[in-house]
Amino acid sequence: MNNSDQNLSLWNFKKLILWNMIVGLVIYFFIDSGFKTPWDEHIFFFLNGSLQDGRTIWNNYWAFTNSKIFDNLSGLFLASLCLWYVLLNRENSFQERLARIFLLVIAVVLTMIIISRGFELYYHQSPSQVLTPFININDLVSWIEVKTGTRKSFPSDHAAISFISVIFMWRYFGISYGLLVSVFALINASPRLVGGGHWFGDVAIGGVFLAIMVTVWMIYTPMLNVMRKLVRWIFSKEPLTSLSKNWK
Repeated sequence: MNNSDQNLSLWNFKKLILWNMIVGLVIYFFIDSGFKTPWDEHIFFFLNGSLQDGRTIWNNYWAFTNSKIFDNLSGLFLASLCLWYVLLNRENSFQERLARIFLLVIAVVLTMIIISRGFELYYHQSPSQVLTPFININDLVSWIEVKTGTRKSFPSDHAAISFISVIFMWRYFGISYGLLVSVFALINASPRLVGGGHWFGDVAIGGVFLAIMVTVWMIYTPMLNVMRKLVRWIFSKEPLTSLSKNWK
């Protein structure tokens, strides 16, 4: 592990305070509007209005990307990227790569806990439930039925997890991973905007800034060093010790 790797896991109070202040200001400015932006309704009508009779490929694409099948494939894609990084990326040691994956997993789990517990009682209807006209994608596609609305649309868990992955992979995995997951994040966060399940604010504020809030506490604190110690402890006994040494 070189010095640049070590610096990735030290306290950085300036950036930690700065990003927490930015997140705090965003919450302050948007909390009275229910975390909606001035463009939420316009974006919804523009995107949802693109669903029309006769646009078979277009309609089927958005139906598929709004489905549980696509959600499962998205999770599999992210897991595959992490597995590829751990097994085949040789710029850092095996234990170092594994420690970075553990840190990403903790960030995702923490985010899901915040969403499920912190916003459990937060009533925030999706645009499909409060705006008209609304084009229900299920009326245009017959081969699959997807969920188009919810009473708890804020924050967007799809967007939060996607952008957490973007931040981590740009910082820890490298440029190629960062570019790939950035494209994935746009693909993964947009379907609910078209289908009516999320407001733009659910994604831009709830997803992006929740991702920032969680990741700054992961990357600007010694959490990576904690993960390194955990990995060293896990691989401190045979046969894992030999496995770690042999897997460069």
